[in-house]
Parts: sequence; structure tokens; C-alpha cells
Amino acid sequence: MEGPPVLIRLERKKHDMVVTYDSGQSYTISYDDLRHACPCAKCSPMRNEDATSMELRREIEKFRSEKPSVKKVGNYALSFEWTRGCSSGIYRFERLWDLAQGNDPDRGKPYVHGAW
Repeated sequence: MEGPPVLIRLERKKHDMVVTYDSGQSYTISYDDLRHACPCAKCSPMRNEDATSMELRREIEKFRSEKPSVKKVGNYALSFEWTRGCSSGIYRFERLWDLAQGNDPDRGKPYVHGAW
């Protein structure tokens, strides 16, 4: 299976970020959506059920809007650091592509803790 196009630029704005790919396509991802899609072991299980997913979304929406700092993680992911809330997630480039496309970044799979 072919992966997503190569992310060549990330522009942080006040409420969202614009990601640009080597295909020339640009997409906007809101910081609320980015935070809600956090792939860490604390946030991911909260998206397994509708009620806890909505609770997570309400918690995120209470935070003031801020630009996170961004760090590259190897050649496969980015991490985002916020002054409040979770900063533990490592966002693989495929996950960011799914968010940019408006797709489920969990790809319909519930979070399961443990060895894969």
C-alpha cells in the first residue's frame, strides 16, 4: 500500500495549521481536531466510546487557543507541545494525512493497550 504524499510544510496559525504536501495540495487542520486525535495511551481510549469522545472534545474546547511548538520525531512523525493539556502524542505522518483528509485517524480501530 502506498503511503501519503510527503509533508513539505507546516504553517502554524492562531487556531489551526496548514499542511502542504509535495503533491501541491494544502489542507487546514484545527488545533481542536489535532488535540482530539491525540494518539497517546491516555487520550486514545477516550475516543473508543461516543460519550467519552464527546467528553474529551468538550475538555479540549475549554483550553484557550494556542500555537503548539512542533518537533520532528525521526523521519516518521511530529510531536506537538501545548502549555495546557496532553502533549504526549506522537503523530505519524499517516495520521496527519488522515486528519487533513477529514478521515478517521484511528481508521475505525479502537485503542487496545498492550503488545501488538
